[in-house]
Amino acid sequence: MDISGVILCGGHGLRMGGVEKGLMLLNGQALVSHVANKLTGCPQIFINCNQQLADYEALGFAVFEDQLHADIGTNAGPLLGIYSALVHAPTDWIIVSPCDTPNIPDDYVRKMAKMASKKMSYACAAHDGERRQNLHLLLHKSLTENLLMYLLSGRRKTWQWLDSIKAVDVPFKKPEQFINVNTQTELDALQHIAVEQHVL
Repeated sequence: MDISGVILCGGHGLRMGGVEKGLMLLNGQALVSHVANKLTGCPQIFINCNQQLADYEALGFAVFEDQLHADIGTNAGPLLGIYSALVHAPTDWIIVSPCDTPNIPDDYVRKMAKMASKKMSYACAAHDGERRQNLHLLLHKSLTENLLMYLLSGRRKTWQWLDSIKAVDVPFKKPEQFINVNTQTELDALQHIAVEQHVL
């Protein structure tokens, strides 16, 4: 399976004071770089963002903005970023992660691809042992039109779209691997753990 890695950086970071969250530093490295390091096996990793594109490019990433559509608008949430990734990616598959989950497991790509092959599914979502992670996805490009129609219908809930396409859950069983950083306090706490355990 040829899989492009896609890191979603399109959020507004409001709980961090409106900063570009993917560029925040953890253990001296941008959050987005921590995530990219876990997307092993991907021939190319893309960043979906709508501001500070040059800063992401300076880190060595290929960058693309949201694929705007007059009948969808600009406030379509992460699904617009996912749709844009499906349109933009040169490979048949994309694996998606938001930029604020630096602890995703090292075998994230391998396990997702293995489940897609086993279940012959075009959509897989990580399950952390407690709940489905709706933005940690492996998707086939054949879903592009389906997602466009979903967005054109005015719907925006990622979990509802995943239910509608019968996405297969991929068990990881360690919720701490999918902790996301939403505030400076959470970033500081993760930094403290990283220093103590030398895990990042």
